[in-house]
Amino acid sequence: LPSPPSGALYLGQCPCQYLVPYYLLVGGSASLVFLLLTCLPCGDGTPQLSSGVCNWRTAFLLFFFAWFIAGNVWVYSIYPPNYTTPTEQNFCPRLLYLFAFWITTLVYVALVTALLAALCILGCLMLLRSRLPWLQRGDT
Repeated sequence: LPSPPSGALYLGQCPCQYLVPYYLLVGGSASLVFLLLTCLPCGDGTPQLSSGVCNWRTAFLLFFFAWFIAGNVWVYSIYPPNYTTPTEQNFCPRLLYLFAFWITTLVYVALVTALLAALCILGCLMLLRSRLPWLQRGDT
C-alpha cells in the first residue's frame, strides 16, 4: 500500500496552488507538536492543568482554526485541478490534491457528526427529565 502523501514530497509540484503541500506539511507537523504538548506532564503535579499548558493549547487551537480556514481556500478554490499535464498552470498531482481535499472534507464530516450526536444526547436528556419524576424540579 502506498503511504499517504507528505507535503514535503510535493513541494513545488502543484503550480495551480503552491500552498497545498504546505497546508499538509504544516498542519501535520503542528498536530504532532500539539499531541506532544498534550502528553507532557501538567507541571506542578496537581490534576489541574497549569496556565502555561492551557495557554499553549489555546494558541494551538486558534492556529488550527486559522490554518483550516486558509486550507479550505487553498484546496477548494482550485477544484478540480488538472491531474494529467504537469506543464500546465492548473496542474496538481492527483494523490496530493485528493489527500488534501478529503482530509479537509472529513473534518467537516466529523464536525457535523459531533454536532448531531450532541443534539441527540441533549434531546434524550430533555426527554428523560420530563419522564422521570425524580429529575423534575421540586418547586412545591
